[in-house]
Amino acid sequence: MRKILFLVPICILNLSAGVQDVQLLADDVKQDKGIVTANKNVVVYSQDYLVTADCAVYDQNNSVIELFGNVNMMKGKSEVSRSNYAKLNLKNNDTAFESLFMMNKDMEVWMRSDESSSDSEYYRVKKAMVSSCNVQDPDWSITSSSAMLNKQSKFLHLFNPVFRVANVPVFYLPYFGFSTDTTRRTGLLPPELGYGKSEGFYYKQPIYFAPYNEWDFELDPQIRTNRGAGIYGAFRFTESPDSRGEISFGSFTDKNSYQAKQKGETSNKAELKNKTHKGIGLKYERDKLIRYLSEADLQEGIWIDATKLNDIDYLNLKGRDDDYDSLVTSKFNYFIANDDHYFGAYAKYYIDTEKIGSKNENKDTLQELPSLQYHKFTDDIVLPNILYSLDLKSHRYDRKIGVRATQYEFTLPASVHVPLLDDSLTFSFYEYLYASRINYENKINSFDDKREDKHTNFVNNYHKFTLHTDLAKAYESFYHTLNFGAEYLLPGYRKGNLDDEFIYDKNLNEYENFLTQEQSKEEISGYLTQYFFNSNGRKIIKHSISQGYYTKEDEYSNLKNAIYLYLFENLSLYNKLEYSHKSKELKKVQSGFSYTNDLFWLNMLHTMKKNDSKIKNSATKDSYFTSGLGVKLPHQYSLIGGWQYDIERSYTKSWRVGVLHQRKCWNYGIIYQQDVEPTTTINGSASTRKNGIYFTINFYPMGGLHYDFSQSSTKSSAN
Repeated sequence: MRKILFLVPICILNLSAGVQDVQLLADDVKQDKGIVTANKNVVVYSQDYLVTADCAVYDQNNSVIELFGNVNMMKGKSEVSRSNYAKLNLKNNDTAFESLFMMNKDMEVWMRSDESSSDSEYYRVKKAMVSSCNVQDPDWSITSSSAMLNKQSKFLHLFNPVFRVANVPVFYLPYFGFSTDTTRRTGLLPPELGYGKSEGFYYKQPIYFAPYNEWDFELDPQIRTNRGAGIYGAFRFTESPDSRGEISFGSFTDKNSYQAKQKGETSNKAELKNKTHKGIGLKYERDKLIRYLSEADLQEGIWIDATKLNDIDYLNLKGRDDDYDSLVTSKFNYFIANDDHYFGAYAKYYIDTEKIGSKNENKDTLQELPSLQYHKFTDDIVLPNILYSLDLKSHRYDRKIGVRATQYEFTLPASVHVPLLDDSLTFSFYEYLYASRINYENKINSFDDKREDKHTNFVNNYHKFTLHTDLAKAYESFYHTLNFGAEYLLPGYRKGNLDDEFIYDKNLNEYENFLTQEQSKEEISGYLTQYFFNSNGRKIIKHSISQGYYTKEDEYSNLKNAIYLYLFENLSLYNKLEYSHKSKELKKVQSGFSYTNDLFWLNMLHTMKKNDSKIKNSATKDSYFTSGLGVKLPHQYSLIGGWQYDIERSYTKSWRVGVLHQRKCWNYGIIYQQDVEPTTTINGSASTRKNGIYFTINFYPMGGLHYDFSQSSTKSSAN
């Protein structure tokens, strides 16, 4: 029969001297002069831990238990250890082990050592091995002469560590330390390393501060030995459960020698506009403002994304993770709504980095500051099948140089829906009314009529009649749904003209008409949308087509057709096109496919579109091809590649190829990439073509390194 010995009470010496119950169970228990010896199936447990062993010796006078042979310990919810010998001091919880293997499930890190001990503050080990990979033949490990793990901070100190990949020593350090805690905390983040032919050696060391749960702060100092040095930073905060925000900033200063050298590197052979590239940004979102003051069922939100910079290099130097557009947009959005009403306030501010260095800089860039909107959601009136909605808008279009305007818009659509033939057919009538008032500043009537144009009114009314139906039928091996209909649009009252493609200021400068309105034409049109599903309910085909005919002009509108094929669960193909009967050519074509399986994935996309714009220097046709490829290789390796090619201008915008290795405990990749980067010179925007080798390696939970080798090319064909 198993014998139970109760060790009660045993005092634990800590700041709040409590009492802990410990029980010892074994098949064979003997006691002699204060020494308790237990053999066979020994179990020691308390509120804090559970220990099993082959044999145990308990010194009642000193409150010390020694355990021998196959000592397994579970402490708390996450700590597990195994050793040949363990010594537990029940007064102060100090421990000592021989031939220890310990794992923390929360940290997902294990440690093996010849000797170890612990007190209230540290685990201490000798001849230790640490890793987060498989215990048998780990992919990486760190061996050290001794180590210390802080129980509170979970920071691991390693002395004389040797880093190994597989079983091959890679490098040695006299000391190395890292946090095994994956929660947010103050410390150094993984650095980035690189080398560029023009910029020299590159090193960035992020420093992270997280003193409180409500905010944190990151500083990213960096140096490029041939170019200069700078620092970027971000302050992230949340002042309530319904909000979050980030303030970012940065500055980088070029060396004079680099400034002079870049004159021959840019595509327009001009030197860089600024010696110091700087900027500041704000991101903020909040779900409650007025809702705090009201118990009404409201939806609310505010969203801000603002950036102020002096050139595009501020973003280029910040990092390589994003593909930045030359037009930097700052946005402000706010809305509040219930089930019936919606109110919104918006603003957009643009910095056209292509204009920096030009005569007018950014002064003639059109800004939208502010826009206001009220919307009445669709509702019925008199009868359930008579519907209407209402929309009111106000826009302020502003800039320092050029035509400015304030526009007020009124939109009132109403409709009647009548089911026919036992609901198999629906007749709908739509009445649409649109009115706009525009107050101009610094605008003349036309290039030939130089009288000032202060305001204009525009009213457009049309009627639309539709017949449509939804049909569905099940076949032996598939299911088919069909929605098709016909529409007749009849123009009504119209006043005013906003058809001009260009407008002029008092200095006869030409601008694209930013308030143009298409004229409603009498049109008969038809449309069809159909779906095919297989016997398992999986969609296999989606097809839509529409065509219109302008009765007075006796000409067809553009034909639009789109088809999506889902031949297998992992293969999809699609084609969308728009054909102009007037010019007898395709205006838009987009074709692509995507395939993925257990061995590889592949996607390709081609887009072609023709523009009718007559704006100076604007492209009349765009045609480009993009593709991506990934191949899974043995042993968690994969091969990836990508290509972006401008067919119309006959140049490769970017391409890359690389190898990745992905494991839970570590990953690394090496990628060769070539792309075109924008920059800002004294003569305006320019571009440089850069070739780079990017190497990244991460060891969980330590972090990793990012290495970038790149060089600039003067042969840039894209501007």
